[in-house]
Formats: sequence, structure tokens, C-alpha cells
Amino acid sequence: MLVMLGIIGPFALQVFLPSLPGLKEEFNASYAEVQLTVSLYLLTFACAQLVYGPLADRFGRRHIILVGLAIYIIAPLICAVAGSIESLVVGRVLQAIGACAGLMFSRVVARDIYGRNRAASAIALVTMVSALIGSATPMLGGWIDVTFGWRMSFWVTSGIGVTVFVITFKWFPETQPTVASSNVFKTIQQSFQVLRSPVFLGYAGHTTCTLSAWYAMLAGLPFVMADVMGQPPTAFGAYFPLLSIGYVLGNLATVRVAQSWGIHRMIIRGTGLALIACPVMVLWCLVFDLIPLALYLPMAIITFAHGMSQPAATSGAIGVNPVVVGSATGVMGFGQWFVAAGTAQLLGVIQNGTVWPTVAVVIALTTLSMLSYFLARWGETRVLDTK
Repeated sequence: MLVMLGIIGPFALQVFLPSLPGLKEEFNASYAEVQLTVSLYLLTFACAQLVYGPLADRFGRRHIILVGLAIYIIAPLICAVAGSIESLVVGRVLQAIGACAGLMFSRVVARDIYGRNRAASAIALVTMVSALIGSATPMLGGWIDVTFGWRMSFWVTSGIGVTVFVITFKWFPETQPTVASSNVFKTIQQSFQVLRSPVFLGYAGHTTCTLSAWYAMLAGLPFVMADVMGQPPTAFGAYFPLLSIGYVLGNLATVRVAQSWGIHRMIIRGTGLALIACPVMVLWCLVFDLIPLALYLPMAIITFAHGMSQPAATSGAIGVNPVVVGSATGVMGFGQWFVAAGTAQLLGVIQNGTVWPTVAVVIALTTLSMLSYFLARWGETRVLDTK
């Protein structure tokens, strides 16, 4: 059931990605205007978590999840009948509010049930299956776009939402172990106290950078494939499984060794591997013919590495204060998706007809993810020294 909740947000985003280049002609819109359907989706996804987190700590997980799923069902219908890029963007904003509930609470519930290392394994399992299913989503989106038109993807998304809502309503239990406070405003105040912790900031920063690198790939590669390499809309979906499979294998490694290795070895080894893949990607693009595999294979190594490190850092961040797990997840999620939204919009603005804007952003974020982990380790060392 956690997997089911975890996939609806990424599905709503990824099934739509192959249609992005075609929207320029459909609505006579610019790169940046079309990219708003992605960047504002991510920005709204970020902001919604700041609301969901404290509400879930105060009122429990189940009721808030059901509200989010109801929004998830309605919003795609607005997108499906959109007559302008502006109305499509509005529908996407509402869709993000609903989709946020699924992905966020799959992490919260995992942390409700398990300890730090085991939670990393559980989060990795949820992410692994979600990524495996998601690997086919852009391919499905490309096929829907070519066969039925881009609007059909939103009808499909709404139908999936109905299924998830019914299953959740009937079988999903309440998992919150304790109520943080009888006052929701006090709960919000407690949640923002985690921002004073360098441990939280470091781990959350790592997850933010790795997630933003992922969405830099998702936002940049459709335009690179279509405008730089002259590939059809289905090509992005055909190559996308390489990225998802890399992430899945990284998650699988985490599931198998997280409890024995611990989160620190997972993060160090994962991020180190990603940093090795970055110069390989640059050299391939410079020296050899510019083909899709020149980007997708090195990026698959990067996603494998992030699949190892991201669940471990997530568990470390949301476990800083067990009393406000939901709120800490919301604060972390806000930072993740806010930066991811900015990254997606930045790529829409700086596209210059080459591969280098996308490559440069992915490398910069991968480097910052290691620096963020160093901050978390420094914070943990400082805590130990004061005891």
C-alpha cells in the first residue's frame, strides 16, 4: 500500500513529460511557459508538504491522505479540458496538491513503523518499486500522446486516483504512534525547530540535491532529445527506463545492505560513485558522437548512486525529532521540491540548443549533495562532543 501511495505523484508528472515539446505548438507558447507545467507543479508540491506535515502530526495520517487523494482525482479533469496554457498550469498546480499526499506519506508511514536503518530500507523498497513502475510511465505517456493526444494522459491519471482512493479508504489504517500536540500552531512551531539542526539540514540538503538532479534530467532531456538530437516524442520514453532502472538497482542495493552498512556508508559510496560518473559523461559528449546513450548511460550510473544514498539521507533527516516526523518530512519535502521546481524552470530558461545546460546542472547538484552530507556529519560529531 505504501508503494501504491508512492507512485501516484511521480506518475502524474512523468506521464505528461513526453508531451511537453508539443505544447509549444498546441498553445503557441514559449519554452519557459511550457516549463511552468513542470516547475509550478514541483513548487506547489513543495508548499503543500508544509501544510500536510503539521496537519498529519495533529490529526493523523489517514484522514489527510484521503483529502489529498480526492484532490488528485479532480485536478486532472481540469487539465484534460484546458483551452490555454494558463488553465493547464492551474490544473497542474491543483494536481500537485493532491499528488503530494501520496509520496510524502509513504515516507512518513515508513518512519512511523521502523527505526532509522530499517526505515532507510523500507523507503528504498517503496522508491524501488515506484521507480520500476515509473520507468514505463514516460513510454506510456509518449504512446498516449501519439495515439490519443496529450489530454488522454490526464483522464488516465484521474482514473488511477479513483482506484487508489477506494483501496486506501477501505484498507489503510492509522499509523501515527503519538499526537504531537493538541494545538496545530504549536505543532508547526515544533516542526520548524528542526531547521536549527545542522544534522537535519545536511541530510535534507543531500536529498534535495539528489532529487533536483533527477528532475533536472526529467526536465532537460525531453528538449535535448527533440531539439538537439532530432528524436521523436517517443524516444524520451524509450530511453528513460535506463534512468529508472539505475535508480531501482540503487534502491535494491539499499534494501539488501542498509541495516548492515548503516546510512553513512550508503551515502558515501553512493555519492562517490555519482561523482565518478560526472566526468565520464562530459568526456563522452566531447569526444564521441552525440547520441542518446552518451547522456543516458552516465546518468543511469548517477541515478543508481542516488538510489543508494537518497533513502539513507531521508531516514536520517526525518528521524532527527521522532515527535514531529510528519512535520519534519514536510519541511524537508518543501525544500526538496522548491529547489527541484527552480531547477526545472531554470532549465527551461537556459536551454541553448546544446546538451550542456542539462549536463552542468546535474553535475553541480551531485557535487552539492556530497557537501551537504559533510554538514550532517559535522553536526552529528558536534552533538557527540557536547555529551
